[in-house]
Amino acid sequence: MNDMLRDLGSRVMMMFSRGVLRSVNDAGPRQQVQVELLKNELRDGLEHMQNYGFTSHPRGGDCAVAFTGGNREQGIVLLIDDRRYRIPLLAGEVAIYDDLGNKVELLREMVKITAVQHVEVAAPTIKLVGDLEVVGNINTTGTITNNGKNIGSTHQHGGVTGGSGNSGAPV
Repeated sequence: MNDMLRDLGSRVMMMFSRGVLRSVNDAGPRQQVQVELLKNELRDGLEHMQNYGFTSHPRGGDCAVAFTGGNREQGIVLLIDDRRYRIPLLAGEVAIYDDLGNKVELLREMVKITAVQHVEVAAPTIKLVGDLEVVGNINTTGTITNNGKNIGSTHQHGGVTGGSGNSGAPV
């Protein structure tokens, strides 16, 4: 009986482990990772499960690994975290971030996007609801309209008079 309990206890203890990420293979439909677990226990080809709609290619960090039935040959990496880049948050806040400093923060008072280089949005149309404040220049290669009237460099005015008089509104 003691041997059975000892075996069961050993299997339970072997079901979960903490490890250090050593490498990532992101080529296939499922990300495979190499993790160093206990001293000199290197596991290669472990599947890194990721939440639907979210994916990442971690450069390093700590891992939580589960082993089905305590079998160390059947590991699944449940999560990978790299505390070197983690940003502090208040209760209820959420963030997406990387190792370069790019981040999207859902903060208590605002949504804040920080890009190291630039932000690119590709869509047939973009609609902003609310006041727009721009700090910096606006460059455009298209038409600028206000209330349906062209106000860009090619717009025309009616009632133009010479001298210091005012012209009419844009046509």
